[in-house]
This record gives sequence, structure tokens and C-alpha cells, in this order.
Amino acid sequence: MPDPAEFYQAVIEDHRRRPRHRGPLPVAHRAARRENPACGDFCSIQFQLDPPLPPETVAAPTARLLSVGFTGAGCALSQASGSLLAAALNGRTVAEARTLAAAVETLVRNGPRENAPDNLGDLAALAAAHAFPARHACALLAWQAALGALAAHSTAAG
Repeated sequence: MPDPAEFYQAVIEDHRRRPRHRGPLPVAHRAARRENPACGDFCSIQFQLDPPLPPETVAAPTARLLSVGFTGAGCALSQASGSLLAAALNGRTVAEARTLAAAVETLVRNGPRENAPDNLGDLAALAAAHAFPARHACALLAWQAALGALAAHSTAAG
């Protein structure tokens, strides 16, 4: 197993330098933006769903995230987390996305646990943020935006 601090540094730096799925989607059925008022970081998440659903309805658990895009500005951790999210959620169902978001929040807030999913891949690097409570908001900003985008009344943008 790689050293957790080195793994964190390598993954966050890679996603900061080469973000995945960065930029607005040409067609987005759901979108949400979250900001961290303490530092000014922000992240917007967009989803293209199959099947497309009106914004006033909660996204069905079986709907698939055909495309995921993110935009934002802020610290390396908040923006790398947006990239990690977009790469991890692209192609998943809404139910899978919500489950993964809950797993990431638990990982960041509580640290690695024995019963944690073992298939997190690069998302496991976010566990290092657990040791720094002031960084939890940075690591979770994109994930909170994603959950907001899947809720009813999120706005479509694109």
C-alpha cells in the first residue's frame, strides 16, 4: 500500500494540473453551485441525465449520469476534488452517485474505516483531508454541489 501522504499529494496534484471533465457541458439537465464563504472557493457541477428529467423533479435513482462537468475556482484540494468527482461519477446511476458521495463524506469526516468501500480508487486520497478539519469543506465542496444538482428544483444550465 502506498504511503497515504504521498498518495494524497500525487493524486491531488495530478487532478489539479490535469483536471478531468472541466468545463461546462453543452447540454446539462441538472446543475448546482456551492461556495465556501470562509475562503471564496466555489464549484459548479453539471449533469446530463438519461433519461432527462424536469428540474422540478428529484432525479430517479436509475437515471444515468451520461456526462459530468465541473467549473470553479479555489484551492488545489477543492478543484482536484471536483475533477475526482467528475471522473468517478461519469456514467454512474443517480443511486450510485449518491452512495459514492456519502462514502466520500464519511471518508473525509471520519477517516478511513474497515467497512469503507475498497473500490474508491483515487478517491481514497481524500481520506488524508480527515486529519485537517479546516480542509473538510474544501474536499467536500464539489460533492455537496453534486448532491444539490440531483435534488429537485436544481437549475439546468448549458
